[in-house]
Amino acid sequence: MINKKMDPNNTALLVFSLSAKKEVVRKPIGDGHRPEEQEALFNLLIANTRNLATQCGVDFYWVDEHEQIGDNFSSRFTNAFQKLFDAGYDNVISIGNDSPDLTTQLLQDAVHKLESNKMVLGPSKDGGVYLIGLNKEIFHHGTFLNFRWQTSFLLDSLKDYIDTHKIDVEILRELSDIDSRKDLEDYAKSNPTSLLSKLFKLLIASLNRKWKRTLEAVPLALHLSNIGLRAPPVFNSF
Repeated sequence: MINKKMDPNNTALLVFSLSAKKEVVRKPIGDGHRPEEQEALFNLLIANTRNLATQCGVDFYWVDEHEQIGDNFSSRFTNAFQKLFDAGYDNVISIGNDSPDLTTQLLQDAVHKLESNKMVLGPSKDGGVYLIGLNKEIFHHGTFLNFRWQTSFLLDSLKDYIDTHKIDVEILRELSDIDSRKDLEDYAKSNPTSLLSKLFKLLIASLNRKWKRTLEAVPLALHLSNIGLRAPPVFNSF
């Protein structure tokens, strides 16, 4: 999916996200509960991420499993960056769908910081990154492919590369992401007053009792409509 904003800084936002159905397989959080119950959580995260992307002010590309090309995560992620640089963008910033504390302001800060730096990183508390932004001058397909993606050593491997090659980098504030049931519960406990946290608590509760009873008590659709969240539609490949 492509959404053109005519960004004067020639920056693209790459949202690298699986569908809710695929996320349930990759990150099972329901301890045996029905997949559709768990999909509701991921649909919420996806909808929130889409809202951020639309408000960021730059061209954004939503790349799910239908547009991703490659045999593994590192190749699919690297190929997505390569495609956007080949399309003529000077800067590419990428996020996933699992960082509920990410804000439009943080995304816009990342865009601004890439005007004077070659790289921007948003570290996550598990040793990975929730955001990575690159200028095309420092993107090398083979090097990017071999970073320690999807491990707790990713941030360290990126920092080692930055130090070795003396790359100008800006580090954003650290955020949590949602990769497990414990992550979800920890987020709800540490952010008790946020609307997203309240919705997460409802979804956590739904994983501990029958889904039908939860929906009858507090219709999830009503809560989503109140905050204007919706899942992204299906788009053509970019």
